[in-house]
Amino acid sequence: MASSQSGNTPRTIQVLATLLLAALLGPLAAQTAPPRSDGPYVFWEGREARVLNVRDGKAAETRLRAPYDLDLPGLGLLHLEPGPPAPEMASLPLPERIAALSDVHGNLAGMTALLQAHGVIDAKRQWTFGRGHLVVAGDVFDRGGRVTDCFWLLRYLEDQARKAGGRVHMILGNHEVLALRGDERYLHQDYQELQKKLLGLDQKTLYGPTTELGRWLRSRPVMLRLGVFLFVHGGPSPAMVVEEQDLEALNAAFRRTLDEEGKPRLQGRDGPIWYRGLIPGMEAKRPDATDQEVESLLKAFTVRAIVVGHSTLKTGITTFHGGRICGIDANLQAGGSGELWIFQKGACYKGFADGSRLPLEMKGPFN
Repeated sequence: MASSQSGNTPRTIQVLATLLLAALLGPLAAQTAPPRSDGPYVFWEGREARVLNVRDGKAAETRLRAPYDLDLPGLGLLHLEPGPPAPEMASLPLPERIAALSDVHGNLAGMTALLQAHGVIDAKRQWTFGRGHLVVAGDVFDRGGRVTDCFWLLRYLEDQARKAGGRVHMILGNHEVLALRGDERYLHQDYQELQKKLLGLDQKTLYGPTTELGRWLRSRPVMLRLGVFLFVHGGPSPAMVVEEQDLEALNAAFRRTLDEEGKPRLQGRDGPIWYRGLIPGMEAKRPDATDQEVESLLKAFTVRAIVVGHSTLKTGITTFHGGRICGIDANLQAGGSGELWIFQKGACYKGFADGSRLPLEMKGPFN
């Protein structure tokens, strides 16, 4: 009896060790396993396009021809045009309603939940905001694992909003510029598998000037004025007051830098995608903008308030400089629920994922 028990002991230990190892590694494998789908990536070749997808872990290629209706799974058909889109206008009248968020960083679930909670889209992710405007103040790229899905949702909603008399505005942030220029330091590890191994392409190619999303992004503004509000990812710095303040000219100049070599001045630390000084304490090595400098910026760009992202705020959406500056980076990048900036009936609010909202102390009047 003793001999029999002794003979089974190593085998029993081995089985238990295997089961324990599986129990420990199982959850880890589930957390780190990359998603099995990505795309579509549309490459225009004259009047036709090559469409790349990853579905169920396998890369596939199809052709897109007239009438150029691209099927977006879970959304519907999106009509595309072989020609590149015209640059978006940078200055528009104040709309009836505005919803804005920033620094999504691939957090599709968080962005979707916020938009649904406040009536911008419905349960099927269809536009329900009528003549309202949705502003995304930069940084959809990097850190998160659903960047491609976020871009196609915004592109789809842009088409739906126009048909309803509304608009969707995608503003360029520093991570859009990094990605378009081929800087992949912040690329989520899932895309290493999906893009590089399965598609065999880098991000700079997948979002190049001949791709649908790449040319769409290159037509987006870096600064947008809606009536009395200026939306920008980082913020205009006081140094920009003495430079070109015509928004159309400024945006055109910035677009020309996207595919330039080197480090263009407009992409520097005083430029609109990197500057943090409008929010006190966010510039590590330089002084904050003063109230007087903020007033000079408002006067230069003929607005009453500036809405910025880029600087993550532990307090959520918060106002500064007597309500003239509002920071809206409410930490969607960390995978949380975030917050939505809302303008309606002359007042501003911060909206939460449960559909509730609180008034913001911003210096008006906003009409």
